[in-house]
Amino acid sequence: MSSRNIHTLQRSPRKPLTEKHIEVINKLEVMLEEGIPKQTMSELASKLKISLRTLYEISPSKNHLIRMTVNRILMRLGKEALEEVSNINSPIEALKKYLRHVNQAVGPKFKVYLESLGNDEESMKMIDFHERYITSFAKDLLDEAILKKEISKIDTQAFAMLLGGIGRDFAKDENIKKLSRSPEESANSITEIILNGISRENKNG
Repeated sequence: MSSRNIHTLQRSPRKPLTEKHIEVINKLEVMLEEGIPKQTMSELASKLKISLRTLYEISPSKNHLIRMTVNRILMRLGKEALEEVSNINSPIEALKKYLRHVNQAVGPKFKVYLESLGNDEESMKMIDFHERYITSFAKDLLDEAILKKEISKIDTQAFAMLLGGIGRDFAKDENIKKLSRSPEESANSITEIILNGISRENKNG
């Protein structure tokens, strides 16, 4: 399967979600913007105006519920990025636009979502899942760029790993304090420098 379709894949829930369940998850996304890490499942059910039983039908625990909701948000971000670049013929230009869009995940808009996740193992696995997909898509575009002679031959896996992980690395607490700009802005700036640096057009210009 082409990595152009990777963001259309979703981990299956325990049971198919009903329209009511999806409506609840949509409301939960809005609540996440204010942060909900200290609230219990019972308190969440009360705020969502549903029974606790309905909430447990959606998810077995609060951590799982938050993780599922954030995963849904990140999946949507990825799909939007793919749609934005679907009609761009240049692999390098497509990669620039794609990465700029997915780098929003380390921007201020998404910070509260990721903070709600915490640092448990399952949450980290979920974030790794998205990073691997971004890296895979970046590698595909870099390979295509070589075939179209937009860039010289490089180790596309190494560059893809670098490009796919820059934002997450910048977003670490110990690194944010060292940056003069936000992780999103810094990631976009470095990405632009890297891609311009390997572009044959810039070397020939």
